[in-house]
Amino acid sequence: MRSRTSMLTILALTISLAAPGFTVFCVAASGSASPHNAILSGVVRDSQGVPQMGAIIQLLTADATTVATAFTDDHGRYIIEAVLPGSYQLRATAAFFLPASRQNVRLLAGAQAIVNLTMSTMGEAANWLPAQKRRAEEPVDDWKWTLRSSANRPLLRLADDDILVSSSADNAHKSSLRGEVSVTSGDGGFGQGGIHQILLLDRTIENGDGAVLRADVSGSRSPYPVSPSAEIVAGYERRSPFGGSTRMVTSFQSHPELTDGASAGAQIMRMASTEEFKFGDTIVLDAGSLLQAERMEFTRLSSEPFVRLEVHPSDGLLIEYRFASGRDLQSSEDLDNLKPALRLLTDGSGRPLSTKGSHHEVSISHKFGNRAIQLAAYTDHLDNVAINGSGVLDAGDLASIAAILADPTTGSFALASPNYSGHGVSISLVQPITPSLAAWFGYDRGTAMESDLDPTSPVEGAVKGISTHNTYAASASLRGKILRTGTTVRTEYRWQPPRTLTQVNAFNAPAQDAYFGIYVRQRLWCGHLIPGGIDAVIEATNLLEQGYQPVVASDGHLVFLAQAPRAIQGGFAFNF
Repeated sequence: MRSRTSMLTILALTISLAAPGFTVFCVAASGSASPHNAILSGVVRDSQGVPQMGAIIQLLTADATTVATAFTDDHGRYIIEAVLPGSYQLRATAAFFLPASRQNVRLLAGAQAIVNLTMSTMGEAANWLPAQKRRAEEPVDDWKWTLRSSANRPLLRLADDDILVSSSADNAHKSSLRGEVSVTSGDGGFGQGGIHQILLLDRTIENGDGAVLRADVSGSRSPYPVSPSAEIVAGYERRSPFGGSTRMVTSFQSHPELTDGASAGAQIMRMASTEEFKFGDTIVLDAGSLLQAERMEFTRLSSEPFVRLEVHPSDGLLIEYRFASGRDLQSSEDLDNLKPALRLLTDGSGRPLSTKGSHHEVSISHKFGNRAIQLAAYTDHLDNVAINGSGVLDAGDLASIAAILADPTTGSFALASPNYSGHGVSISLVQPITPSLAAWFGYDRGTAMESDLDPTSPVEGAVKGISTHNTYAASASLRGKILRTGTTVRTEYRWQPPRTLTQVNAFNAPAQDAYFGIYVRQRLWCGHLIPGGIDAVIEATNLLEQGYQPVVASDGHLVFLAQAPRAIQGGFAFNF
């Protein structure tokens, strides 16, 4: 039998050399052709979508015993026939590429299974490392850029519909237009009141360049009849032939419901641009800047540059340095978030305050099998940190507090606390559970603002009772998609000491992700009328209302300081 297998192998290689157009090379399939056997086929490509000729395909049992071997043709195709039904492993190897594998490949009697594989170089594989602890905040409609086509997405940067690792390069260079219309409502957070109608358009062309547009307009917000709020984001990405990219995103936000007692209505204009350069498989340089204009009674202009340097000294090891002067733009991937953060603060007279800062971080990441771990040390300085709150304040409260911005339509507000500096360390671990679902664990030790107030403290003196402390935070998260049901889920619990009012690692964890939060998106219906289907979406922040610090308003009723006031929103998304 071994002699026969060897001769078949030689014969297959001879045919492949003699006939470049020959479609399939397959040898050593177990058993003989039978209607009760299964067939396995597919295409092998690199991360840019180029078919790979001459890759070796191995079909293995659970104990790693080779059942069959095949070779890809000049179109990257392979086929393995006459395989006994069962569960197998599939592995692809080729020169200058890391092996690609697929677990739990189930073959049924008399059926043909198609499994496509994507192979990565060593430099691309290092992108699996948690190069940067990505923020969990995402837009209510859960829309992310679909322009990046890297097959190995960093586990800490999983983006819902892009989580599947089954050959994302298949659609990497196909021209496409995607759209979505969604309607959401509920108990919104700061600046998110009322019913929201959201339109999203995403255009990708064959060379990988693309553009995206998001428009969000709110409806009525009784009993406060103010004009609708609006957020418009437009972005463009141009791919570099050398592996980098250029991105530009412009956004405009109008929130007429916001007031500081002296003036009402706020507008924010932003323009962000980034450049990413790749020097071989070893060095990645990412730099950019965010230009911002904020206006209430007065206008403030600011610029927030960033620099990020990645070095890959060896396979599975990543060293990174980051400098950022703002929390909203710390890398090119931050432009994936199409819902701009609302960080506006004022001095009480209609003059916007600076929320800039500085962040220096050095991190080391290492990959162990499919598990990745990261250690980081950082130093921070932040200007005018926002202290969030829940409760309706009257005109007397707004007049007595020096630096406050209130949203009466949602009963929430933000106080400006003094500047502070700090330093800390963090550790994070990411563990895939299935090809589309991953668990993430993190621990941070650093500086945060904590409350020393008692429940009878007046709200106008709340800032004086807040000071910096060295504290910690621990978090666990489950992110991804459940394949059987098609449910996209993101649930996280980030615990800090109850009197903590800001996040410990300010540049890596948004305030609204404190305590228990959940996001679920479920496909309800798909038909000819709406080919993309209808999804139900629900998102909750601090669902258990933890970390609330009571203070007393001027008329004696209680309001609460909270790192993340509870907010629940839900609705439907129509995809086309």
